Amino acid sequence: MEMHQLRYFVAVAEAGSFSRAAERCRVAQPSLSQQIKKLERSLDHDLFDRLPQGVVLTEAGHALLPRARRILNETREAKAELERDLADGRLPLAVGAIPTMAPYLLPPVLQRISAEFPACELTVREDLTERLVEALIDLDLDCAIMSTPVDHRLVELEVLGSERLLLVAHPDLALPTAEQAALDLLREQPSIVLHEMHCLGQQIRSFCDASDLAHRIVCRTTQLETVQRLVALGLGISLVPEMAAPRDRARGLLYAPVPGLSAEREIAVVWRRDRSRGRLARRFVELVRSDLEQGVHRLAAPA
Repeated sequence: MEMHQLRYFVAVAEAGSFSRAAERCRVAQPSLSQQIKKLERSLDHDLFDRLPQGVVLTEAGHALLPRARRILNETREAKAELERDLADGRLPLAVGAIPTMAPYLLPPVLQRISAEFPACELTVREDLTERLVEALIDLDLDCAIMSTPVDHRLVELEVLGSERLLLVAHPDLALPTAEQAALDLLREQPSIVLHEMHCLGQQIRSFCDASDLAHRIVCRTTQLETVQRLVALGLGISLVPEMAAPRDRARGLLYAPVPGLSAEREIAVVWRRDRSRGRLARRFVELVRSDLEQGVHRLAAPA
């Protein structure tokens, strides 16, 4: 039993004629007649008595007609409700982000998602790169925001933008504007570093190694907030992502690029390769990209 067969059956029952039903359904009469016969064979009952003046329903036909109408009505209602749910965003959206991006990138984007789609069933996960990739593979997340590189055969990524790594220091310590002075400062001052359990910690370590920046580490922490608080106490200097700087104006810390050195990280969205990309997930990514392109998370130049 197939939907189009039920549709043809109802049309014949209401028109009282195969030819009129074929016109109504915009199908050739032989094709319609063939589908009705297939439906009758599948049910093991004749549905119509074929008479010279037309067709009339058999007992089986009378029994099937209200059920067929109900099935067709429910199918139409299901399609209409599907379109409404898609339009209203009455759907689940599960997104993730690494801890060194989530507090900065996600709140403004999720606020707009919630405003645009108030019926959205939103789930947010903040976790390390490896665990977010596992969640994508296990179908627990629709997409996740993280930094490159990400290497797994079941996922693919799309770079949305990049951000600088900034030198951060206590306001009593003047930040140098010359390259050599900046390097000397990084080598001489005690450092507060992000633990290498974070990909950002690994990236900063690689940057320092490549620039031959051997430094005295006085603290390793898993939280950027802790890095900033310890720098504010004058315990050392650090390198932090630019998006962490605008929210930290109250402490009066000094933030500046490292002169002469290109220190930055890429920001990417990661998807499971074989999954479709739903409307809500695409809108989420569109908003993240827009914020990055507009410089929402950049440090404003000093007045």
